[in-house]
Amino acid sequence: MLYPDKTTMKGVVFQMKASKYNFFFPYGTDEDKVIAYNSFSNSLALLDKDKHEIFTKFCEGNGNINDKVFVNQLKSGRFLIDANDNELDLLKFRMLKGRYNTDQLSLTISPTADCNFRCTYCYEKDAIKPEYMTTDVEDAIIKLVEGRAPNISNLAVVWYGGEPLMNIKSLERLSRKFIEICEKNNVLYMASMITNGSLLTRKNAALLKELRVTYMQITVDGTEDIHNKRRPFTDGSGSFNTIIDNMAESKDLLPKIGLRINVDRDNVSSADKVFEILKERDLLGITDPHLGKLGNFNNNYEGSNCFNNCDFSNEAYNYFSKTSDESGSVTASYPTLFSNVCTADSVCSCIINADGKMYRCMTDIGNTDKCIGHLSGDEDNSNVLLDYMLNDPTEDPVCSKCNILPICMGGCPNDESKKSGDKCSLYKYTLDKYLNVISSKMAAQKAAGA
Repeated sequence: MLYPDKTTMKGVVFQMKASKYNFFFPYGTDEDKVIAYNSFSNSLALLDKDKHEIFTKFCEGNGNINDKVFVNQLKSGRFLIDANDNELDLLKFRMLKGRYNTDQLSLTISPTADCNFRCTYCYEKDAIKPEYMTTDVEDAIIKLVEGRAPNISNLAVVWYGGEPLMNIKSLERLSRKFIEICEKNNVLYMASMITNGSLLTRKNAALLKELRVTYMQITVDGTEDIHNKRRPFTDGSGSFNTIIDNMAESKDLLPKIGLRINVDRDNVSSADKVFEILKERDLLGITDPHLGKLGNFNNNYEGSNCFNNCDFSNEAYNYFSKTSDESGSVTASYPTLFSNVCTADSVCSCIINADGKMYRCMTDIGNTDKCIGHLSGDEDNSNVLLDYMLNDPTEDPVCSKCNILPICMGGCPNDESKKSGDKCSLYKYTLDKYLNVISSKMAAQKAAGA
């Protein structure tokens, strides 16, 4: 029997309490069920309403829990924790372990600063130039990986740009060396790519498959007429059909593609039509279409057109709910636990530009004030690094009290460095909605399997 605040087992007293990261939501139209979610453990469960009431009374000090199986389930999901646990300290410990983990190396590499698009909102617009990675820079990257390989278990590479496929020769040479080094040192190699998709020919798709690129992000900005105005080629011609045709012609070779549909207040209504185009071209099997929030990075775009996070979260959820039946697994929208947030706040992550300069955030590329150093070791700017690495959401007066902190960890470090007031996770506004859809789908899948 579990009593309020304590339980006894063989004469030993264990005091218990409810986690501060518990969520309980009504479940669809079934009044007899409650969705239980814990953001610290990322656990999800469906509770009978009577059990939820028993747990609620227990937490209020007004009842006991006699069901040992139920007690163990609550403890397993961390809905019920040791009374001595300081969850914020545990979260800080998890954050520090992630930030200063030296068991992995994560590199975002731009083999060129050139791009064959001229997107109207590009945050790299001042950094785009016909600069391609030299063999000296390639050799310096290889030397970096060779030096780290004996002491890591995995190497994660993101190919970025400019447009990375404009310098596929450097990409290929580096990839083959990375694979060779990793195989020699028993290191897991993972590669992904952020590309505009215009050069994703069947020949290039076959090569990328050989080079173990297992995920891609491609962006469109709505339907053909809207996209072509926002993401044209350098000569002003449209790129939409080229992107869609490339994916269709190489879909048997391509990995899973995160198809980001960039939206603001002016074009969000076109996202549904993009989904229909993907469906017509039989591309839903390889794409995960989702909305991306346009932002005014580096004063690159009209801020009044951009959604705030609250409004965007509702647009993103509405799109997800309308397309989840046909676009594949809903688990892609399940919350993710964070220790560190991204490359910006990880000691073993780095962004390497074509010229050998290193950065922490993609939006910093080309900004010399944000450069943290050079592969040659000739430059160093530790202040930028410290701004990102020493930011601590567990000490923030607002974030530290937020019960979605484990699946947010303070949001974008770049936004935090600029003291942006709009950095909260989308789940702050729509967690209950997402979990309702996901719970329903998972329950249906389980029933079908049974």
